[in-house]
Amino acid sequence: MDKARNIKLMLPTNWDPTLIRRIAPFAPEYIYGSLPAEATLRPAFVLSQASEEDVAAHIEEAARHGIRFIYVMNATCLGNKEYSEEGRGQLLQRLEWVAEIGAAGVVTANPFLMELVREHFPALELHISVLASVDDPRKAKFFEDLGATVIHLDPQVNRDFRRLEAIRKSAGCRLSLVVNEGCLLSCPIRQYHSNMISHSGESIAGRYYVDYCYYQCSLKKVADGAEYLRSPWVRPEDLGVYEDLGIDLFKVAGREKMGEGPSSHTDWIAMAAGAYQARRCRDVAQLLVGIQPPMSLMGDAPKPLDVRIDGRKLDGFLRFFREDRCSLDCESCDYCGRWARRAVSIKGRSGDCAEGLAADLETIRVGSYRSGR
Repeated sequence: MDKARNIKLMLPTNWDPTLIRRIAPFAPEYIYGSLPAEATLRPAFVLSQASEEDVAAHIEEAARHGIRFIYVMNATCLGNKEYSEEGRGQLLQRLEWVAEIGAAGVVTANPFLMELVREHFPALELHISVLASVDDPRKAKFFEDLGATVIHLDPQVNRDFRRLEAIRKSAGCRLSLVVNEGCLLSCPIRQYHSNMISHSGESIAGRYYVDYCYYQCSLKKVADGAEYLRSPWVRPEDLGVYEDLGIDLFKVAGREKMGEGPSSHTDWIAMAAGAYQARRCRDVAQLLVGIQPPMSLMGDAPKPLDVRIDGRKLDGFLRFFREDRCSLDCESCDYCGRWARRAVSIKGRSGDCAEGLAADLETIRVGSYRSGR
């Protein structure tokens, strides 16, 4: 394989008017995003604001650079509203608008919505969200038969090479991996988290929104640094391994704003794109989403933790997984722990951070707070 060829990337957008020219040198195939009010796997308040006119102008600018846009509609639960006359009509109106403004397609986890796309808007590409949890050949074939253009595989199979090979053999559509997810490996509350955020608009409006799951996961990672290494991200230097398996596209997660204003994380998006396009990064942690602890329930900034993952010290780490030796029984295996002691460093008062997270979780359990969101 020609290691000099460009990686096929799918990047998040934050609607910053300067973003397209910043990422154009990396030649991404797609960018993706949604209106903040759209029911997706990101609460509205963590996304940069954009109007329908802003989105249309952004898509037009991207097209001038040969970059296609995918609109995000990946809520895992719509409360069955999609089956009501009003809800179905709203979905069709949204899809009509998406098509009219020149979007290349939509990404969704809802099979009913997929059927609406194929029936009424066949020109739109149909991207299957990671939240559809495609992790085996049977699921891949199901969604391919529904008309999938691209299946974004469940990140939990990123290091299950036997499973990846089987999926590739079974599916003729394009396959994509999310490369920078910092979530817990085989997270037991992932589905609950997805459903919870899908309904976050209601709880934000009612002022009782709280991301319980993120507090839980953050506490586990702070308590055990090996969790940062177990997370199913892909090191830029290892992309060739996945290309050889037949993976077509690599998606960078990270629509969440990192400060005020639409440009709050333009630098980060460009940095992540550059690292994966160059197939090189010294500190993998700077590419990852979901590794920093949340704000306290009282709105205080989290105790600062400087997590670093030295990519230069991870040559050979993937071999264990390519040899199909991972059983996901982390209690009886210290493989990732040994590599973490070599490559992961955490600076800051992790003990204080853990105490704060534990205290916030207890407050959530007791119910003695009122969300200011």
